[in-house]
Amino acid sequence: MPPVALPQPISLTPLQHWRNFSQPRIMHTWLREHVGPLASIRNQGLDHVLVLTPEGARQIFSADPAGYDPYFKKGFTGVAGPASLWVLTGKAHRRERRLFAPAVRANHFSRHGNTIREITRLHLEKWQPGQTIRALDTTLAIARDVIMRLVFGVEEEQLMDEGRALLDGLRRASNPLPIFVVRLQRPWFPPWRRYVAAKDAFTDWVNRFLVARRARGVETDDVVGSMLAARHEDGSPMRDEEIRDELITILQGGHQTTAGGLAWALYELGRHAELLAKLRAELQRAGAEADPGLVVKLPFLGAVCDEALRLHPILAECPRLLAEPLEILGYTIPAGNALVISIAAIHHDPALYPEPEQFIPERFIERTYSASEFLPFGGAHRRCIGAALAEYEMRIALAEMVLHWDFEPAAVERDVRHDVAMGPKKGVPLRIKARCSPNGN
Repeated sequence: MPPVALPQPISLTPLQHWRNFSQPRIMHTWLREHVGPLASIRNQGLDHVLVLTPEGARQIFSADPAGYDPYFKKGFTGVAGPASLWVLTGKAHRRERRLFAPAVRANHFSRHGNTIREITRLHLEKWQPGQTIRALDTTLAIARDVIMRLVFGVEEEQLMDEGRALLDGLRRASNPLPIFVVRLQRPWFPPWRRYVAAKDAFTDWVNRFLVARRARGVETDDVVGSMLAARHEDGSPMRDEEIRDELITILQGGHQTTAGGLAWALYELGRHAELLAKLRAELQRAGAEADPGLVVKLPFLGAVCDEALRLHPILAECPRLLAEPLEILGYTIPAGNALVISIAAIHHDPALYPEPEQFIPERFIERTYSASEFLPFGGAHRRCIGAALAEYEMRIALAEMVLHWDFEPAAVERDVRHDVAMGPKKGVPLRIKARCSPNGN
């Protein structure tokens, strides 16, 4: 059957447009049920084609990457810089990923599992029985310090404190509106003015940090060390501007996302005492000081982390901008359209995930999902390059929390958009019930 022309975009009410932005899981599920596997809408003067099924995602991921451009390139350039992987295309994008990939592969971090464990334990020392905490504050602090140690290689306490303050400031200043509405990237818009000030302060710190690292002349196995040692095909090193923009990309893409996924895992385990007990028993059998390389391979631990990311996708969408026409699900999508894979809709498809609103980790033990069925980090040539670190960190940190503490939610949570990413609206208020024996005694 030959492809057919794309239907005219459907008209959304102002409330639906807002829901599409702030609550994509609800809106995209509604579109799949009422429109079908593919829905075309118009947003900010651009036609958006929402792909709402795994088959559509598979077709997009298997298409020639040369046919795509980055989505909202101008917006992300202003946020992360022109050398960011978010905005590079073609040969430049492939070259940057090739240079950058060795530094963030899973085997690169495998020897740093104990560092992640130590960082987590340090922050868990602040928990007290009977206390109510905001879990996201703890998970953000863990993710931040992992970045400082494994990405930057910072160990000096003064430099660590300065970097922590700047990273926290950059995170707090982030706002989604200037990304999606580029005309707001102006000094008269207060959120953008605050972000630029935070970014400039961070850039100054990175520049000073790189000067000091080069002066030391010592090779290190952190991400910055790998980037300093990387060479382009002509033998030239990465420029400071390239390193800086990629570091901002890591921070923006990996800091809140890892922390959000970990906070959601705590929330769901706290709501399901039987699953919390089951995971704790698995971890106790492995042992409190088990090799981190073995811990991250524990089946139920992995299933809990995957199910948390399925039920609460941190990235709700995986967008592309079409540089040339493409046939998807029997329709010809014209060049210039935004092609948006809805991770939220796919992760909540009842045909793929029975009882999709329920937290059921066992589903990830009973079957293996393809890259177009479970895609918390996007897919294909623009899959999040830091996914391996995020998964590794999430498993080790969650294991420490479950082994040493019993907890329960102190409030009902829901997903909302924080910036580009989604996250828990209240930050997961968590009631700390009691300290646990890691050996089960």
